[in-house]
Amino acid sequence: MFQMVDFLLNPYVSLYLGAFVQWGFLMAFLYSLVTSINEPKKEALWLSLIMSVSYSSSLFIDIQNISYMQLLLFDLMTILAIVVVSNFLNKNIISSYLLLGLSINSLLFFGMHLDVLVFNNSTPWWFWSFYSMSINLMDFMMIAIFFINKDFLRVVKFKNWLVKIRINRAIING
Repeated sequence: MFQMVDFLLNPYVSLYLGAFVQWGFLMAFLYSLVTSINEPKKEALWLSLIMSVSYSSSLFIDIQNISYMQLLLFDLMTILAIVVVSNFLNKNIISSYLLLGLSINSLLFFGMHLDVLVFNNSTPWWFWSFYSMSINLMDFMMIAIFFINKDFLRVVKFKNWLVKIRINRAIING
């Protein structure tokens, strides 16, 4: 059986990136806490708490020996928590970006699981590099949305466009 350390970045680089991401979500939580003190809207606070707890939980697991399927399950649990909490919150940009980032990460974890454990591939190829870069980019995007709080990648605009097309088709076919 292969370990994650065999396929990812150097363990020290991976450790520092992981610590930076954990720190980023903690800072996002603290920033959201400070900016929401006198505000009635607490969406960013609750979402940043979920992300901070989710990513800080890796402090209690052996990240070098965790499987891709376990990482997928962690992300799916976080997605579920965001969806449940979002039902009680106003719709916002942050939840859309978090759901997108976690969904992409989940697909990448599943892809690596298939490649390494199901197909028994042990030869590096472009997907492994794509995986390493994309996972980190998605994490940084999810941290950034708490501070920027603008649709900087036009994710919400694209989502609304897709919903509009779907509604129009339902009306036409309906």
